[in-house]
Amino acid sequence: MEQEFSELASQWRRETGMLSLIRQKAMHPAYQKIIGMGKDALPLIFRELRSRGEDWLWALESIARPKVNPALGTTNFKDAVAAWLRWGEENGYA
Repeated sequence: MEQEFSELASQWRRETGMLSLIRQKAMHPAYQKIIGMGKDALPLIFRELRSRGEDWLWALESIARPKVNPALGTTNFKDAVAAWLRWGEENGYA
């Protein structure tokens, strides 16, 4: 699974690096396949989020489906990432 995730994430980066809208990035087939991996992908996504800080928040919300989005009330990407990383640690994924 880790290899498949890595290959899909690399493809996603390569093919969406020039896009600025997360909506377009999140609709990419590789990103959607990662979401389809379900909760098993969460530790891998959190690892990527911690090391690269890329646009993984859409995937996290889609897979984890927390009762309350941890990033709710944040005003910038850095704070949203920090909130999700805290959530991931508190829930055993990061």
